[in-house]
Amino acid sequence: MESAIALDDVDRVLIGLLQKDARASYQELAGATRLSASTARRRVERLVQSGAIKLVAVPSWSRIGLRLTAFIAISVDLHRLRAVGSELSKMSEIVFIAVVTGAYDLIAEAVLPTNEDFVRFVTQQIAPIEGIRDIQTFMIPEFIKSFEQYQFPVKPNPLYLRGGDGNYAYPEEEFIPAGARGLLDAGNGE
Repeated sequence: MESAIALDDVDRVLIGLLQKDARASYQELAGATRLSASTARRRVERLVQSGAIKLVAVPSWSRIGLRLTAFIAISVDLHRLRAVGSELSKMSEIVFIAVVTGAYDLIAEAVLPTNEDFVRFVTQQIAPIEGIRDIQTFMIPEFIKSFEQYQFPVKPNPLYLRGGDGNYAYPEEEFIPAGARGLLDAGNGE
């Protein structure tokens, strides 16, 4: 697993600003962070070179004719896991694929123009792949929050902060809403 890149508050603000407008000028970034334009440029370049961020164009699927989005959960013969994943990753309809735990082994996101195209894609391109045991599809009629809407937090959530000893810095009781404490206690037989 890759090691995490240490970010300070200014890095976090820069990431948030770039998420809102990846084409923001270094002068605009400087004005929002009280840095000079050259310092803003160096910091953004460091974030890119370190792999902390990627500046890419993200298509608006429906605006370019790909109106159907679906998740596809796939069970495979485990000795074929990487081969099946690799084969799926080469398909232009697949925009995301990952190994997962649970009832399925792979999860993919696909975009296509129509329902009919999706049926043909699943039955004629995915199902015949050697090693696939089961396929479950989830058509997405509406996103409540898509990854493009995610905003990187300026401050990390204290719920996940750890002390120097590796233990959580704050006890979980501090984060449980008062109304939920009774439910948790009842679940523990108290």
